[in-house]
Amino acid sequence: MTQVHFTLNNEEVQSIIEHSVKDDVSKNILTTVFNQLMENQRTEYIQADDYERSESRQSQRNG
Repeated sequence: MTQVHFTLNNEEVQSIIEHSVKDDVSKNILTTVFNQLMENQRTEYIQADDYERSESRQSQRNG
């Protein structure tokens, strides 16, 4: 499986969403995609899913 690694700061993400789409539907789709990417990244880093108890867990999830 190919993995893509990139780093964006919050201001860059906001700028991409605000300036690259013209309507609310596209903006909502982009926001959903970015949120899912961040969720997957957090799960990978922590090494546990939401509410999962695991010996390999590296951290906690807040929120």
